[in-house]
Amino acid sequence: MERFKGIFILTLVAMLLLLYTGSSIAQEKLVMVGTVKSFESRMVLDVENEKDKALVSFRTGRKTVYNPRRYPIPGERVQVEYLPHRGNFVAFTVTILGVAGAKGSPK
Repeated sequence: MERFKGIFILTLVAMLLLLYTGSSIAQEKLVMVGTVKSFESRMVLDVENEKDKALVSFRTGRKTVYNPRRYPIPGERVQVEYLPHRGNFVAFTVTILGVAGAKGSPK
């Protein structure tokens, strides 16, 4: 009986270590630059990709960081750092680069 307890505890510890190391591997975030087309209910951000003009929808939430600290408006260029999660793209950082088509900063 004592031997069975030892094997059980050792197996349990090994399984916990495997689960912990598997979830701690960090994924590298993907980056996309484009123009904001719409921002619905502060939950879905639609961005048109600069490279291929494809429309991509991102989920946003309370953990999404905006630089500067405001929501983007349609027509602005943004850089979005995101990861795929359960079939959706989840935005982690949205950096507002300026208005699409503007050459310089306003005076």
